Amino acid sequence: MDDFRAVLQGTIDAFIENNTLGVKTKDTSLFSAILSEDCIRLYRPLSFIQRYPQFFKAQITNADYEAQMRFELQTMQDVAQKVTRTVIDTAERRATIWTEQTVFTGDQAQKTVEVVFDLSFTEDGRKVSQILEFVDTYESTKVLEHMLSKAGAE
Repeated sequence: MDDFRAVLQGTIDAFIENNTLGVKTKDTSLFSAILSEDCIRLYRPLSFIQRYPQFFKAQITNADYEAQMRFELQTMQDVAQKVTRTVIDTAERRATIWTEQTVFTGDQAQKTVEVVFDLSFTEDGRKVSQILEFVDTYESTKVLEHMLSKAGAE
């Protein structure tokens, strides 16, 4: 099981790194590079998702997420992610990752939000098959409102 734990940790590391590189390089394909073709992303809490339907749907595919990120990347210059906690369950092929993400926008503003990812993995552990993403609603609201105001101004 230690070998499988290492495989899952490698997949987690690639998932986080690709999310950072996708923003830095503006290459939305990186967001799906470590995901299975049929991976589904779910957002929570639902009340937050319903408040911002232009950013979120309750459940989306890889292609949906890449399209969403193309819009968000219009105002994002960079992102820094710090993993603060990782819990891996090898028997269930799942992991929970707590992150602090600092988003930098073109006007030099920055906001730090907490995001918790609950990941499910393919049988071999080398791809993510489902993402349940819990967002810090208080800080995320500030970031999204800032993005909306900048997108409307351009």
